[in-house]
Amino acid sequence: MLPDFAGMIRARPPSVLDRQIGAGVDFHHETDRAFHDAPSFRALCSEAFGELLERGVRRGSARAVAHVGIEILLDSVIARREPRAQDAYLFTLEQGREESLGRFVEWRTLAERGRFSSLLSALASRGASAATVSPELVAFRVTRALSGRPRLELDERAELEVRDWAERARERVAEQGPPLLDELRTLLALPRP
Repeated sequence: MLPDFAGMIRARPPSVLDRQIGAGVDFHHETDRAFHDAPSFRALCSEAFGELLERGVRRGSARAVAHVGIEILLDSVIARREPRAQDAYLFTLEQGREESLGRFVEWRTLAERGRFSSLLSALASRGASAATVSPELVAFRVTRALSGRPRLELDERAELEVRDWAERARERVAEQGPPLLDELRTLLALPRP
């Protein structure tokens, strides 16, 4: 999850000094490629993009929201469908702490290392939940993810449109999430749970 965490703190991924962690990062990238190329994911994003455009969300913002918003909604599907995923997520947060991971990765600056540590603490305090994610939370997380990016960030009206879109999209993603996960397992040649 290091590449995603690096993106969340707006840093480049750290240098990895451990072969096993490096293999995990490589698998993360392989999984991302397969996931983003999966026809089911692309269809969900395309549908979301069209709906967001119809709602008046700017083109760049709509494309970003479609991608990030679908991923947030899918996280909720995974948490409900695969309880072991919650345990793995929480274990990852614990193992990412400085005393566990610090000697195996090098962030470029002390500030990045500090932001990473703060992120892990915040995520751990929030925990993992199998509850369906609320449209308000989807809009909040997407807005936060896109803030400070002039071509993508959302204004107040767009954030409301994202919330309304998320309300409708939850059901569609809940329907399409399990087949998408099966599709991803096939693409990665992983065993089914």
